[in-house]
Amino acid sequence: MAKESVIRLMTRLADKFNAINLSQGFPDEAPPYEMVWAAIAASLGGTKEGIHSLQNTTLKDIHQAIGGDTRAFLDKKLKDVLEVLQNPNDAYNQYSYPFGLLELRQAVADYTMRFQGFRPDPETEVTISSGVTAGMFSSLAAICHPGDEIIMCQPFHEMFPKQVEALGLKSKYITLRENYQTGAWDLNENELRKVLSRKTKVLILNSPHNPTGKVFTADELLAVAKICKEYDLMILTDEIYEHFIYDDRQHQSMATIPHMRENTIVVNGISKTGGATGWRVGWVISPSKYTPAIRGFHDTSVIQAPTPLQKAAEKLLRLDDKFFEGIRKRYLEKRNVLTKVLQDTGFLVHPPEGSYYLFASFERIPSLSNLTATDAAMYLIEKIGVASVPGDNFYGVGDYGNKYLRFAFCRSSKTLNEAANKLSKLA
Repeated sequence: MAKESVIRLMTRLADKFNAINLSQGFPDEAPPYEMVWAAIAASLGGTKEGIHSLQNTTLKDIHQAIGGDTRAFLDKKLKDVLEVLQNPNDAYNQYSYPFGLLELRQAVADYTMRFQGFRPDPETEVTISSGVTAGMFSSLAAICHPGDEIIMCQPFHEMFPKQVEALGLKSKYITLRENYQTGAWDLNENELRKVLSRKTKVLILNSPHNPTGKVFTADELLAVAKICKEYDLMILTDEIYEHFIYDDRQHQSMATIPHMRENTIVVNGISKTGGATGWRVGWVISPSKYTPAIRGFHDTSVIQAPTPLQKAAEKLLRLDDKFFEGIRKRYLEKRNVLTKVLQDTGFLVHPPEGSYYLFASFERIPSLSNLTATDAAMYLIEKIGVASVPGDNFYGVGDYGNKYLRFAFCRSSKTLNEAANKLSKLA
């Protein structure tokens, strides 16, 4: 039976104990205004023509539409002013195609070409999903049958094995191991080969990786691709953190590895890049032979992503390169702040290569070292006032995660500094 997400549970506990929430990976800063405005314009404008009209509407135009003197206009509430702008005709607050607006699918194709160098067909290879989670679930449902084996790297995002279980599939694991000398998380190719069987159907890959921050190198991707081609495996790759990369690392999609397009399904979304984790707009790029089944399952399970927010996602994906380059700079600063705090406090942690999490060992902190990961996380919430996620939540087998906690550094500088002051009590 499906259980509540531990990550979401830690958020509820953070609220209960008034702790700073570094557990669940959502920002406390506003999304880019251009994206937010695009959602407002779609909701109020209602149609393509209505959106265009709003883009050129001035305060003078609104004043004239409302009438009366200027002072009375300035005293009006914003809500009442905006009511004048609502289009009586509407399309964008209604159902759209379950597989997404054509203009967003085209934007996804152009965006993928811009950042990964290949352009999927918007008609036959791109499906808009209700977030990455729905995209993953729809993809697994489309390409697998009950009893198929799914391999994933642990630590993993907690949704991966839960989705596998819900679909009657079987999870198998290979373990990324931290190299304390280099700070890297290493993948053992021989371990991957050993877990393969005739029932293995899919390898789930996540790069940049949550929770370790590992960015798979081109050589690693080539090695994994060789094994997958040899055993005719599909790769389902979650690339939601593609712009959160540091220290001259580069994200490369598995779909760009030679001869891997036909064996790769890419899942991505705007939650992290757009800083709007509650909007639930994502996409799936798949070989055309799998697209109808992916779209069918998505339609059956959630119908569609919210139509006005699809228009906002389109705007985000068409922002200029400067916006996307700025993500790396902003989050590098956040990473460095929290990394130093945790290191000074006594955690064993290396700066991650990507994503926006720190996977930190607490084995050398006297007040935590004898605790389980869950008890250590509860100690931090109740005694220190900072919420994290217990590391064993990211493992399916073994005791590898028992001394780890995951911290999210996607919060504002103000929030991170407040967390730093609280965490310093552990030193």
